[in-house]
Amino acid sequence: MGSTHSTPAVNWREQFTMPPVFARWLRIFLLAGVVLIGIGLLQSLAGGDAHHGTGEDHGHHAAPWLSRLSANLLITSMYLLGISILSLFFLAVGYAANAGWYVMLQRIPQTFAGLLPFGAILLAGVTIGLSGVLYEWTHANAVAQDKLLQHKSGYLNLPFFIARLVIILGGWYLFLRGFTRNWQALDETGQIRHFYNLRRLAGGFIVFFALSWSVASWDWLMSTSPHWFSTMFAVYNFANLWITTLCLITLSAVLLKLRGYLSGVNDSHIHDLGKFVFAFSIFWTYIFYGQFMLIWYANIPEETFWFYERIRAHVNPQYVPIFYLTLVLNFLLPLLGLMSAIIKRNKVWLALVSAVLLFTHWLDTFMVVMPSVAGPTGGLGFMEVGFFLTGLSAFLWLAAKRLEKAPALLPRNHPYLEESVHHSYEPM
Repeated sequence: MGSTHSTPAVNWREQFTMPPVFARWLRIFLLAGVVLIGIGLLQSLAGGDAHHGTGEDHGHHAAPWLSRLSANLLITSMYLLGISILSLFFLAVGYAANAGWYVMLQRIPQTFAGLLPFGAILLAGVTIGLSGVLYEWTHANAVAQDKLLQHKSGYLNLPFFIARLVIILGGWYLFLRGFTRNWQALDETGQIRHFYNLRRLAGGFIVFFALSWSVASWDWLMSTSPHWFSTMFAVYNFANLWITTLCLITLSAVLLKLRGYLSGVNDSHIHDLGKFVFAFSIFWTYIFYGQFMLIWYANIPEETFWFYERIRAHVNPQYVPIFYLTLVLNFLLPLLGLMSAIIKRNKVWLALVSAVLLFTHWLDTFMVVMPSVAGPTGGLGFMEVGFFLTGLSAFLWLAAKRLEKAPALLPRNHPYLEESVHHSYEPM
């Protein structure tokens, strides 16, 4: 990072108002999503999955349409909650690292983090209300007939599951409250003690997040297939939703910049966001490869069956092309599309890549949940695309409304404002 001698023209009073074109497209996506969900439900209720049998065929006690609906609700709630909590993590890492470059962009992750309560309520409602559909280990008769589930019952039982969920979501919310109070106080007063409070909060949050995210990944996602386990799964789930969060922050920053907002953001800020997307896409690929190849090479049946259900055409043919599409796009698109330093500054291209990765990393969460919950009766169809469009457009609508209420689109009184304003990096 370097500094320029000229002072950029920064409008410190700029306020965000949702452009009509944004509002129109979000309404279109939201309506389209609701319609597609309705079509998908009607297809399932009309017997579109009847040839696959009943929910008991793949270990669950629910009708195929309910299993598929429940899987979609879990995918959507985890996807949106992940964006919120990892936006807070993005900011916490910045404070802990004493970074200054991102300050001009911080309203975006602050806004996403502020939606944490909505995601928490949605996920709690889905995981508790639909626990009998999502989690085989909640059924006493299934546990009684399965020695492995009996062995895990000390951990996988509903009261302890709910207790862990309350502790995790409650802890995340309390940290969010602490961050929010100090963000507001720093904006209003400029007192340096609030910045130091944020740094202390960041250190505590990162430690709590590392532990709680691991437990959350095991509980909410991995336990949908309670016979399977992976010591890398929590990191894998983090890598997937971390990239999702970076892509949404990047896409939002680019769209706002193209509409004339974020006057304090320059090409170097955009370039750094592109570097984050590029670098952590490679990180995701490394974790994906590590988890897959170690399990496949060891060839232990109690581990390999999880991948077997996803890549063998004679078992679940509908998931095989999605598995490889996810791998190719999540790796090759950012690798080839964002390798050049110059192209990372092309806002339109960066926005396009980020938008594609938002969907393909949603597919990654889909591939974790859907085969485990719905098995042969699941798939990628109208209902799934509808939930993706509805969930993401509703999230962005709420975020835009929160951003409109912010005192200013750019932060005020942050000690690293000047450093961020003059942030400059010229690619070779």
